Amino acid sequence: MCMYLYIDVKHLHSIDSTICNLTKEKTEKSRMAEFVANASLEILRDLLVEETKSLLSVSGDVDKVKADLRSIHALLMKADRDRRDSPTLKLYVSQLKDLAEKAENLLETYAVEVQSKREGRRSLKDKFKRYVCIMCECISVHQVGNEARDIISALADLAKKVESELDQQGSSSHSKQEVEQQSLLRQTYAHEVEHDFVGMEKDIALLVSKVKDETRRKRVVKIYGMGGLGKTTLARKVYNHIDLQSYARAWVCITQQFEHKAVLGKILKQIDSKAKIDELEVDDLVTKIHSLLEVERKCLVVIDDIWEDVHWEIIKQAFPVNCDVILTTRSEDIANQQSEPYKLEFLTKDDGWTLLQKVADISPDDPDLKSFEDIGRKIVLKCEGLPLSICVIGGILRNKVHTQWIEVNLNMESHLKHGKGVGKYNRVNQVLELSYDALPYYLKPCFLYLACFPEDHEIDTEKLYLLWMAEGFISYQDKEANETLRDVAQRYLIELGMRCMVQLHDEANTYTPLTKFVSCGLHDLMHDLCSSKAEKEQFLMRIDASKYLTNILLPTRIAISHDPFSESSIEGLKEVRGLRSFIILQKNSHYEPTMGFKESMVNFKKSQYLRIFAAEGCEFEGEELPSTVGELIHLRYLSLRDSNVREIPKSICSLPYLQTLDLRVSPDIKLPNVIWKMKRLKHLFLNTKIEVIGGEKLKLGGLQELVTLDKINTERTCIADIPTLISLQKMRVDVCDVDSLLIVLNNKNSQLRESYLSVHSCDFSSENGREVLNHGLMSPSLVSLEIWYCNMGSSFPYYKPEMCQNLVKLWLIDCKVKVDVKDFGKYPMLQKQG
Repeated sequence: MCMYLYIDVKHLHSIDSTICNLTKEKTEKSRMAEFVANASLEILRDLLVEETKSLLSVSGDVDKVKADLRSIHALLMKADRDRRDSPTLKLYVSQLKDLAEKAENLLETYAVEVQSKREGRRSLKDKFKRYVCIMCECISVHQVGNEARDIISALADLAKKVESELDQQGSSSHSKQEVEQQSLLRQTYAHEVEHDFVGMEKDIALLVSKVKDETRRKRVVKIYGMGGLGKTTLARKVYNHIDLQSYARAWVCITQQFEHKAVLGKILKQIDSKAKIDELEVDDLVTKIHSLLEVERKCLVVIDDIWEDVHWEIIKQAFPVNCDVILTTRSEDIANQQSEPYKLEFLTKDDGWTLLQKVADISPDDPDLKSFEDIGRKIVLKCEGLPLSICVIGGILRNKVHTQWIEVNLNMESHLKHGKGVGKYNRVNQVLELSYDALPYYLKPCFLYLACFPEDHEIDTEKLYLLWMAEGFISYQDKEANETLRDVAQRYLIELGMRCMVQLHDEANTYTPLTKFVSCGLHDLMHDLCSSKAEKEQFLMRIDASKYLTNILLPTRIAISHDPFSESSIEGLKEVRGLRSFIILQKNSHYEPTMGFKESMVNFKKSQYLRIFAAEGCEFEGEELPSTVGELIHLRYLSLRDSNVREIPKSICSLPYLQTLDLRVSPDIKLPNVIWKMKRLKHLFLNTKIEVIGGEKLKLGGLQELVTLDKINTERTCIADIPTLISLQKMRVDVCDVDSLLIVLNNKNSQLRESYLSVHSCDFSSENGREVLNHGLMSPSLVSLEIWYCNMGSSFPYYKPEMCQNLVKLWLIDCKVKVDVKDFGKYPMLQKQG
């Protein structure tokens, strides 16, 4: 099929010379064919003269789409910031997002099929082929132009509707009344009585002692944690503690609808009941509060439910240095420099059962206490120590018999989402949704994407970063100097962790310069929220491999999870259109492929704009990758990890936007020697047991954007290409000879931050060998070094200053060498040795 071409007026002048050259080369026997060819070219030339203007205008339309796309994102951010419950607005925003995706797809198609062909070909034969094909190319370029103009028109129309609806909603008295009602419902007060209070005795005692300690430098304590943990309850217990009754005190609840004048007025009114708030401006309020608290020797202010750091910055000026302040927040990032953080933990199993017993009103003297406790502890375990969810279930269980407790235990998820509890504990999701609503625009899709992983799944952070990048969630505008997109993705994840939306699993024993967190996860209730939001907003749906999907309305992103311990397959996806992500995840990696995958399972022609295709742990029909995958020119992420694919087709090099290629498959795999042509490839994952078709070594030179290379074998790879990979930050290499090790270690790439080397059967006993090893140990990028079956000579190199600055792991396996273990203790970062 012909590709799109960019046609310039200058190219037209070459047609005449092309015809002349061709004419001279013709023989008398082919005069009739020559006449036909010349006639065709003459007609084509005339057509081109007429077409040139419109063809050249296409690039202008595309530039307009680019500009409008930026405007869309700005408008979406505004719509997200000024959230309204208008069904009309939600519909418009949904349509706007769809249009944004169409615009992105158009721009990419244009870049691949038009701009990439601007230079054309130079030989006479190629020029002839080019112009023979030009008729259908004209049509293709026209289609790009027409589609661009349609998008521009639709964007302008929708943008006006969204802005109009935002203005209408913003001025609506009904809308303002709803906001005020929601704010009032969320207000907390110091005098509220905690009927269902359990534990926290140590927390209360510690925080009271901090308030009473007048020698402390930081007088601000920040209680933070996930929604529903009991931060307000703890703050209230401290505020009302008998030892602090003599303090000048004030309690104020912020909520997301922050109004600084109203907040300052509430604080002043509690300190001075006679103060005339209405007559004071903000500056006067700050000055008045400050002067009143300054003369008090002891004072305490609780600021409950603060959401933004800027809110604290606005009101903190009212508090003198002698004033103790307690903040409660869901974000660890609030008031970082001025406060002493206090993270509230989840309830223990025993405290959880005690709380459930209280809320469910089970008497300690109940004759059936033991049977209630047996099932009650199972319920508490499913609540994962979150007091809010325990209170919800406790309210449902009140006055229920034992058999009903068993039924509730079997339907916990439904009860937590929909069951009415006691008083304010009527909905879990309502409380947790506040955390989601408070997320900035750029973090919401990152959070919703976590729905593709099953419950209780240890999410590999590196995989998550690559998926986020492939989806386009990570903004280039957020990059700082010397940062990669992967660094920005890590910052996004840390921010989600600091907002207590995601649990970051910090494994200090695996620290490396690049990796702060090896894995992350979601609390079960947060996972429920994430999944329900993703499904409700038609963003993503995760399904089990056992489901048959016919007649199910599916979003543009599908994640399928399957159990490696049972064979499974999936049907019903052939008619699905417009997929953006298709992800099959094995619940536990590194197992034999168990899920059947047929080429007919997914119709890729109906999902030509697919960005992510991950088929992990799949058993492909015929052990082959579907041939149509090579036509997915928008693909960013291709993973066949733990699958049974044995050979990769040459067409893989025709994926111009591919960023991540994961070929860590179960058997050995044959590769065409074309990977070096994939200019945008950033992350390449291989098994060392690869076979290059044709018997050559795998070429990597030319991958100027490659960031991750994991992992290659020096026997099967052109190791001399490594120094040419100027963007490389992380590499994992199996080294089989001293010369290759020297090339790897001599890499002068300043971007390289992590090297993982596994050295096999090398001779380091010679002077050259010892020099290479000594030189390698001085490399600042060396993170892991495994030496197998090597002749090390008399002894391992003695420690020198600056040796092994970042070496985390050092293994010597079956090596003939004398080792001074005390030397290893001098390596500053060494955590694993053997």
